Amino acid sequence: MSKKLGILVIRGSGESGFKKQEKFLGKIYRKLDKEGFPADQIHHEMVDWYGPLQVQQESALERIYAANIKLRSRATRRLIVTNIGDLITYGGKPNTQSNGYEDTHKLVHQSMLALKSMLAENAPLVVLAASMGTEIISNYIWDRQHATSPDPLGGSPFERFETLTGLFTFGNNFPIFAAAHDIDAMEPITFPSPNLAPNLLAKAVWENYYDKNDSMGYPIKALNSKYAAANLTDIQINVGNLLTYWNLLSHFGYWRSKKLVRRIAGYIKNIMSDPA
Repeated sequence: MSKKLGILVIRGSGESGFKKQEKFLGKIYRKLDKEGFPADQIHHEMVDWYGPLQVQQESALERIYAANIKLRSRATRRLIVTNIGDLITYGGKPNTQSNGYEDTHKLVHQSMLALKSMLAENAPLVVLAASMGTEIISNYIWDRQHATSPDPLGGSPFERFETLTGLFTFGNNFPIFAAAHDIDAMEPITFPSPNLAPNLLAKAVWENYYDKNDSMGYPIKALNSKYAAANLTDIQINVGNLLTYWNLLSHFGYWRSKKLVRRIAGYIKNIMSDPA
C-alpha cells in the first residue's frame, strides 16, 4: 500500500547507527496516533552516508598504527578522525570531483529511491537533517536543481526534490564549510520548488534550528544577502540536559528535543489534514 508522506532523515558525523533518530521518529508517530492521525501512512528512510568515509578514515588510522609509532590518546584521535575528519573527507563543494562527495551522494540517492518506492506518486517529502547532514543534503539538492545534463540521480520529480514540503535542519554546519566558497556568491537551494503542488506550496517551510550554546550549529540567514532573502527561518532552541545544554555538547541534543518532536508532529499533522 502506497504511503501518503515520506520522511528522509540524514544525521551528522560519526559511526553508523540510528538509535536516536528512530526514538525521535517513534515519539512523533506516537503523538500523531494519539491525536488520531495515521502514522502508518508515513514511511521514512535513514541515509547511512557514513560508510565510504569511514573506510578511508579507518585505513589511514590502521596504516599509522601498523607502523608501531607510539601514540597516546587513541580514542581521542579516532574521535577526531571519524568526526571532524568527515568535513574534509566528504569534500563539501557542489559539482566538484571528490570520491567522498560522489560516494556519499550515491547513498543519499539509494535512500531516495527506497523512499519513493513506498509512496504514492508526488507524495509530499519532509527532510530532517542534522549537523553535517545539513551540508550533505543541501549540496545534494543543489546538484539536482542545477544539473546541466541528464542527471542519473534526478530521474523523477520526487528525486529532484520537487515535492519537498518541509525542511528541518538542526545544528547547521554551513558556516564551517563557507571558507571553501566565495561567501558572498553562495546561494541557498531553491525552496520551495516552483513545481510543488499549490496546496502544499502554501504549507512549505524551511526551519533551521540552532542552540546559542552549540558552537557547531549556526543560524544561516546572516551568511549573505541571498540567504537573508531565502524562504527560511532561523530558530533559537535550547537542547541538551543539565550537563550539556550550556556547552558544545548541546550539539548532540537536537534528536532528544521534545519541542522539536511537537513542532514536527504538528507540521506533519497539518500536511496530512489536507484533503487534496
